[in-house]
Amino acid sequence: MSALAPASLESNALAIRLRELAGEERNVQVDFLLHLDEFDQRRAFVEAGHASLWSYCLEALHLREGAAGRRIQAMRVLRRFPVLEAPLRDGRLCLSTVALLGQVLTEENVDDLLARAAFRTRAEVEHLVASIQARTAPRAGLRKLAERAPAAASAALPLSGSERAEMATAHGPAEPALDPGPTTGPLPATPPILAQPKRRAETLAVSETHWSLRVTLDRACKEDLETLRSLLSHKVPDGDLAAVLREAIRCAIEKHGKRKGAVAPERKTKGAKQAASNEAAANMAAVKPSAARSTIPAIVRRAVWKRDGGRCAWVGPDGCRCNSRWKLELDHIQPAALGGPPTVENLRLACRAHNLLHAESTFGREHMDRFRREASDGPTPPARADVAPLRPVMQLGMWAS
Repeated sequence: MSALAPASLESNALAIRLRELAGEERNVQVDFLLHLDEFDQRRAFVEAGHASLWSYCLEALHLREGAAGRRIQAMRVLRRFPVLEAPLRDGRLCLSTVALLGQVLTEENVDDLLARAAFRTRAEVEHLVASIQARTAPRAGLRKLAERAPAAASAALPLSGSERAEMATAHGPAEPALDPGPTTGPLPATPPILAQPKRRAETLAVSETHWSLRVTLDRACKEDLETLRSLLSHKVPDGDLAAVLREAIRCAIEKHGKRKGAVAPERKTKGAKQAASNEAAANMAAVKPSAARSTIPAIVRRAVWKRDGGRCAWVGPDGCRCNSRWKLELDHIQPAALGGPPTVENLRLACRAHNLLHAESTFGREHMDRFRREASDGPTPPARADVAPLRPVMQLGMWAS
């Protein structure tokens, strides 16, 4: 049946068609979440050349950050509570309200909260969630704004989130509040306060070359920052936080970059002769026998890092390269456990997800699961042990920090 052009439909027929399309859209949306759930549980995004489901949604499905985030959150809530499938299909809930309810849903209250949140707006569901899990109220106070230039005196300044909240409090709620419902009998005991999710740092572009960083620090980190500002008081006399952070970041890059091979150590060279001998030195260091099979010479690590551009070199079946920069490790193409040498040609950069995928494809998932269980049973996490047996990834010939 061919679809008629919207302009050819009468208003009543157009309204009916819109309701039909809205229902079809919801059904497709739920089917998408179910497929995304199975895709995530199989970790098929790793085989497709992506380090995470988030990366796959952005780069392969071409979803934007907000759309990808809402779908991933709703998918994980739907995984925990399959009963939410029907409300999503008939419109009682949407992606945003499902994600909000996921903070407080339990097996005991899912039916009650589903009934109270049905067909409610996001603001109403937020109020319902807050009535179950209290939030910390923002501190009341005033802050001085920068003086505006005379030319911009007549322009209205945009309100921040906290300022909009204060305006709403001063003039009353902008939207009707959701009635928590009648109570019968004594009031229930106060539910335990659940741990609030950690707020992610935000980087907001304020101009072509400058960004604003907003991050939450704990007390220890704040004290360390103040100590660093004091230590740099001669170099940064005005205590500018951006300059202090830049110095800290540069020092960290120099320290960890040398260990990872991303930064070459400063040496006194003898001109072009020294540069020409670097490649030969790398090959000599790679083939030289060492006491520990998992040891990879620093000059080899630097050569691999430079060749792969500091990004995961894993390429999926469709030719898509991962290019992730997160948790990079050196991966032996032919594992060291099978005789693979620590040479530039036999090494590549891989994110942890693709390093593990290579190990599973070589040694089997059950074999790797056994190593992970043995590592997790120990009293000291392997990644933090000062003296410990070779880690599973090292036994497979994969270098990890």
